[in-house]
Amino acid sequence: MKILFVVSGIGYGDATREHANILALKKKYPQARIMVAGYDNSYEYFQKKYPTIRIRGYKLPGKSMKINVWNFGLRNLFLPAFWFLGTLKVRLQAFNFIPDLVVSDFEPVGISLARVLGKKCIVVFGFDPLLYKQYAKNHSVNYKMKIEAAYFERVYNEADLVLIPTFRKNPEKHLSYTYVSPVIRTNPEQLPSETVLMKQLHLKKKPFVVMLGGSEFGTKLALHINKIASAFPQERFLIFGGDLQFLFAKNVSYIRYTPDFLKYLKVSRGVITLAGQKTLTEALVFQKPVLCFPIEDHIEQVLNAYALEDSILVSHSSSLKAVHFAFGEFLRNLALYQKKISKRTLQAKGSDEFVRLLELTLKKEA
Repeated sequence: MKILFVVSGIGYGDATREHANILALKKKYPQARIMVAGYDNSYEYFQKKYPTIRIRGYKLPGKSMKINVWNFGLRNLFLPAFWFLGTLKVRLQAFNFIPDLVVSDFEPVGISLARVLGKKCIVVFGFDPLLYKQYAKNHSVNYKMKIEAAYFERVYNEADLVLIPTFRKNPEKHLSYTYVSPVIRTNPEQLPSETVLMKQLHLKKKPFVVMLGGSEFGTKLALHINKIASAFPQERFLIFGGDLQFLFAKNVSYIRYTPDFLKYLKVSRGVITLAGQKTLTEALVFQKPVLCFPIEDHIEQVLNAYALEDSILVSHSSSLKAVHFAFGEFLRNLALYQKKISKRTLQAKGSDEFVRLLELTLKKEA
């Protein structure tokens, strides 16, 4: 069995999700051969783990908490040509690795390569078209979000199988999409106790962890957290992700990337994050209260927050004033949000479901 994974490199969420899927696949099929095609963060993440080749991918410019569609369009104007060149590059560099199946997220090069090789392509991504339609009935949807939704649906329509990890408890069945539970790397019980971890991590007090992901979108949020930290001197903040280059307040620490993030998560008081599905999944599984700031006009993140709004605190503004107010409310009502999150039991078995559906797809191929 030879499987090629094409992984977006905008942040680390897609990379860590696919890594969990690869580990589940290798656990059942130790002899399976894996190759990864990625760029930026995904290339950096996988290059020392599996044979990995570099492709050209998206650029999402800016450090604010919103997507600039025009900027995105200009930066990616010639991307269709690079998709074609990327397809050729993948095929040439992997000359001795003709995959039996291609797994991709929203990267078109995965689908185009599958077509060139005459193989099937499974798309695994968090955008939920049915949840989007439900959201649009009661919320304003601007042209940016409509463009994103139309693009993702077009990618889905080209795939042979679409797997959507979902937070929804009872998603309706659909002919074109298959819903699976979210994916997680490590469960809480697989880690040492909180007492042991506090010593290992040299922590004297449980912190609030702030996860920005691998992109630059969270820079503004990090700046505001850093500014308001002095108003909460008894609290400790640990910021992860991004590429931050400024002086931090006394009660704020920064770790750009660590494979031990889940250890910090397990001992945390709560999570402050964007609305990437991976971090939200981990927070739910680890039963941690969440303060969420979805990236403005980022349709997948807006929908992730929408799906969990009965269990977490969501702020749709990331201004300094809004961040200060939201964290104050979060801190005052931490016990309430802990109770809400504890009621929402989440079975993150998406990787096992992925392997089962991959097997079925390969059998149909045969």
